[in-house]
Amino acid sequence: MAKRKKYIIDKGFQLRTAFSIIGVVAAISLIILSSIAASVVYNNEKINNIYQIEDNIFQLMQATNVIGQTDNDYKNTLDMLTKNHNNNLNNINKIAEFNRYLLLAMIICVIFQGFILFIMIIRITHRISGPIYVMSNYIKDIINGDFPDPRPLRDNDELKKFYSLFVDLVDSIKDKQKK
Repeated sequence: MAKRKKYIIDKGFQLRTAFSIIGVVAAISLIILSSIAASVVYNNEKINNIYQIEDNIFQLMQATNVIGQTDNDYKNTLDMLTKNHNNNLNNINKIAEFNRYLLLAMIICVIFQGFILFIMIIRITHRISGPIYVMSNYIKDIINGDFPDPRPLRDNDELKKFYSLFVDLVDSIKDKQKK
C-alpha cells in the first residue's frame, strides 16, 4: 500500500492541537526564558557596576602615592595592581559576554524546540486524522449508495479498534443489503 504524502488531512483538528500544545510549551518556555534573561541582565548590570567601581578605585590608586613608599616600591605595587586590575576587568567582560551568548543560545533552542515540536505533533495527529479521513470517505460512499471495500489502516495509525468496528458495520450493512 502506498504511503500518503499529505500530512495535514484535518486542518482544523491537527493545527488546533499542534498550536495548543506548542502554545502551552511556548508559554512555559517563555516564563523560564524570561526569568533567566532577567537574571542575566541583572547580573550583567551588577558586573558592570563592579567594573566601574574597580576602575574608579584603580584610577584613584594610580593617582595617589601611598605615603612612605619609595618610588620603586610604589612602581612595583602599581605594576601588580595594574596586572590584577586588567585581569579582573577582562574576566568580568568575558563573563558578561558569555551571559549574552548563553541567552542567545537559549532563545535559538526554544525556537528550534518549537519547530521540532510542531513537526512531531503534525505527524502524531496525522495518525489520528488519517483513519478519520478514510472513514469519512467511506461514510460518504454509503450515503451515496455505494458500499466501499475498506482497506486496512497503516501500521502506525491510531483508532484501529474503532476502525475495525466501522468495517464490521460496513460489512453488516452490505450483508443486509444483499438479503
